[in-house]
Amino acid sequence: MTTPALSPAQANLKLALWQVDADSMSSSDLFVWLNDSGLPLEVTTRLHQLVTYTKKTGHKVIAIGKIILIKIIEFVQANRNLVMGMAVGVATGFLANAIPFAGPFLAPIATLLGVTIGAISGHHLDQGHRQYEGITGVAQSLIEIAQEFFKLFIDVINIVFNNIVTA
Repeated sequence: MTTPALSPAQANLKLALWQVDADSMSSSDLFVWLNDSGLPLEVTTRLHQLVTYTKKTGHKVIAIGKIILIKIIEFVQANRNLVMGMAVGVATGFLANAIPFAGPFLAPIATLLGVTIGAISGHHLDQGHRQYEGITGVAQSLIEIAQEFFKLFIDVINIVFNNIVTA
């Protein structure tokens, strides 16, 4: 399903609303959420550095980094099981890499399968489904996952860059 392009006025309104959300959340609140989410300190620190990225458009300063981080947090909160399933899949790849001799060859396959199966399983749990509907259900789940993620990604990119380019 293709999302219709936003007019400049709609994009400005949406960006203004996102900026209000960004202004209402302090940098320390974001750091606490990242830290409490169980991420390694290095990842938390790198993500928190994103908060400081801003862009001046016209007479306004837009907290682009903070907006993107808030959107990532919203995606994770809305799809906790999907994200957890993907994390388990990545961990499976790291574990497969530890196998002597064959590990480096098995790790990419194990990671790909682990992330895919973990994402599908997590997506099913997030949607309230408990069983798979065969290969069609798996394909449908992959499509829904991609749509959710890329809808978020496209919305952020369109709104941020539409405003920056037109300003």
